[in-house]
Amino acid sequence: MRSLLSKGAWGKFAERLAPHESPASRMVQTAGSRAQLAKLFGGLDDKEVELLVYDLDFWARREQSPPDKFSTCFVMAGRGFGKTWCGARWVIKKAWQAKSVGALIGPTAADVRDTMIRGASGILALSPPWFTPKYEPSKRRVTWPNGVYAICYSADKPDRLRGPNAGWGWGDEPASWKHDMAAVDQLPLVLRIGSREDPPQLLLTGTPRPLKKIEELLFANAETQELKPGVVLRTGSSLSNFANLAPSAVANMRALANTRWGQQEVLGRLLFDVPGAIFGSAKWGRVEADAHEYAQQLDRRIVSVDPSPTSETGSDETGIIVQGCKSSALFGADGVPLKRVSVLADLSRRASPREWATTAIRAYLEWGCDALVVEVNTGGEMVETLISTVAGEMGVSVNVKPVRATSAKSKRAEPVSALAEAGRVEFVGTFPKLEAQLSKFTGINGRRDDRADAFCWGVHDLVFVEQFFAV
Repeated sequence: MRSLLSKGAWGKFAERLAPHESPASRMVQTAGSRAQLAKLFGGLDDKEVELLVYDLDFWARREQSPPDKFSTCFVMAGRGFGKTWCGARWVIKKAWQAKSVGALIGPTAADVRDTMIRGASGILALSPPWFTPKYEPSKRRVTWPNGVYAICYSADKPDRLRGPNAGWGWGDEPASWKHDMAAVDQLPLVLRIGSREDPPQLLLTGTPRPLKKIEELLFANAETQELKPGVVLRTGSSLSNFANLAPSAVANMRALANTRWGQQEVLGRLLFDVPGAIFGSAKWGRVEADAHEYAQQLDRRIVSVDPSPTSETGSDETGIIVQGCKSSALFGADGVPLKRVSVLADLSRRASPREWATTAIRAYLEWGCDALVVEVNTGGEMVETLISTVAGEMGVSVNVKPVRATSAKSKRAEPVSALAEAGRVEFVGTFPKLEAQLSKFTGINGRRDDRADAFCWGVHDLVFVEQFFAV
């Protein structure tokens, strides 16, 4: 304990922790009893106890600790995660280490004052007595004992960011910044103090919202969620911080977690919606279970494939989705039990025809499927021949069910959307890329619909193929 305390080695200790763990929680868990805790901490003198109390690295969960190297780090998490605590902790460390001016940017001047600086998890509350800064509201300035200072800015007055020159900055809740987040455009020009070895850094903390500006800020390719060079995205759930939240709040969060709104506000997931998106009203179910075990409860399991004509860089991937269905306790007007679709796996990939066929066949065998549904608009009979040939080389046989589109994508997707809106489609686990495509699916833009197309073909085979809808 004393060696860790004296060397400030919690960073290396934390590298071995799970994202939701802190050095403090791990040590308490390891101790196992009050007697062991007393033995562990009882030898510390008053000064060492004070050092430990204000050592924020000791209390920080690993997911609350931005890496040392980044140009922009966005800690995007649910409400109550401890985002403000995370931002204030980082600022205090930067002030201790930095030789340059900092910037504090909030949605309004009141937010900077009442949340980022004076708040219960703000800079003043977290600062140790020997390194407490002086806050001068009239000067919009926070100054630390070593002379390092940060200037406060309000995002609702973005023009004030035209003149300053800083080496680091903390921006809180950027999705709430007015004027279409205009302050974000100013920040690259504000943060210009630094070197190749010690470049300027911007830490953003906030709850996600599906805004184009956030997409542009983070991603070089929003479709594949490829981050820009130097950008780090940290996500986290409100429930990671349950020990510091009211039990009633935790219960409400757990109840909301399976809703789309809850995925954003509680689980901290960035879900982009598109006007006119066909699945905009979907009520996706969420099952937290081992997918293979859950699959054994289903009446049917299939692999659905939407092949890509090419595997070149920049082309669509081949959509490969494993899903199944089970009859529910509810009956339709015709007396037939209503079916519920379960998405089990997303194995989509950019691959040659032989590679994707091998992946699909292996999934067919692994999941005990009764059909491999494949779209043949591009490739025709060659697609069936390819699958049969590869299966023969593997020494297995598969039931290939070719499907051909005879109407627009939107027509195929509409009954699937109605099924999802009725709460009869569930994800067994999380599938970020598939869910992102479905959230944007309009049936008009033919690109980057590979996963969504494969999903829709599969649902038609599981639910609609013997009913009213012809594809």
